[in-house]
Amino acid sequence: MPSGPERPFTLLHASGERLAGLIHETAGQPVGIYVPGFNATLDGHKAQLLAQTAQHRGRSWIRYDPRGVGRSDGRFAAQTLSRGLADLHLLLRFIAPRPAVLVGSSMGGWLSVLAASRWPARIHALLLIAPAFNFIQDLYVGLPEAERQAWADTGTRRFADHYGGTDYQLDFTLVQDAWRHDVLRWPPTLSCPVHILHGAADEIVPPSRSMRFVKSRSSPHVLLDILPGVGHRLSGADAALLGALDACWPEEDLMHV
Repeated sequence: MPSGPERPFTLLHASGERLAGLIHETAGQPVGIYVPGFNATLDGHKAQLLAQTAQHRGRSWIRYDPRGVGRSDGRFAAQTLSRGLADLHLLLRFIAPRPAVLVGSSMGGWLSVLAASRWPARIHALLLIAPAFNFIQDLYVGLPEAERQAWADTGTRRFADHYGGTDYQLDFTLVQDAWRHDVLRWPPTLSCPVHILHGAADEIVPPSRSMRFVKSRSSPHVLLDILPGVGHRLSGADAALLGALDACWPEEDLMHV
C-alpha cells in the first residue's frame, strides 16, 4: 500500500562534511539503502525507481549522495572506497538498531560487500547490480607506465567520462586505498544472502567478474543471475530488479506486496 513521501536528511561526519539524502520511513524493518555507483547521484533512474517502489510497498528506504557528488559535501576527486565505507557506516548508525538491505550498483556493489563483511550484524541481505569489483585496480593497471607514474607523482589525473559527460579528476589516493579492498584476491566472509544481477552485454564490467566472485564463495546463499542482452546500467530490466528486491525482504513483508 502506498505510504507517505520522502523527507530530506543531513548527517555530519566527524570531519564536518555533510552527507545528504532522502528517507522514506515506516514502522517496518529492515531499511533499504541504495548505494549508488561511481559518479552517480540519488536522482538517477535506479535510485528513483527503487525509492518509488519502496513507497508503494510501504517499506523504509534511503537514497543518498556519497560525498563529492550531488547534495553532499566533499571533493569528487578525493573519493576512495574507505570514504564510501565511512558514508555507509554513518547511514547504518542513523537507522540503528534496524538492519539494512543494501542495494549496490556498480562501485556501490563493491562497497556493499565490504560493508556486509565489516558490520554483518547490521546487514539483512545484499542485492548487487553489476558489481564493479576491483575496477580501480583495473583502471590503474590499464594505463601506460608513464601515465601511472605521472598520476603517482602529481597526485591527481583527469579522466574523460565514459558516457560523454564532463571530464573529472581523481586523486591517486583512490588507487592506494583500493588495494586494501581487493575482494577477489581476498574474498570476505559474508553471513547474509547475496543476489547478483549482471547484464550479459555489460560493456563496463564483464559478467566474468561476478562469476569469479561467486566461484570464490563457499556460501550457498550467493545467487548470480546473468541477464541476456542487458548492459551495465541494467536498462530494460526493471522487472528483474524489482523481483530480486522483493526476494530480499522478510516473508511477512512480502505478504503485503
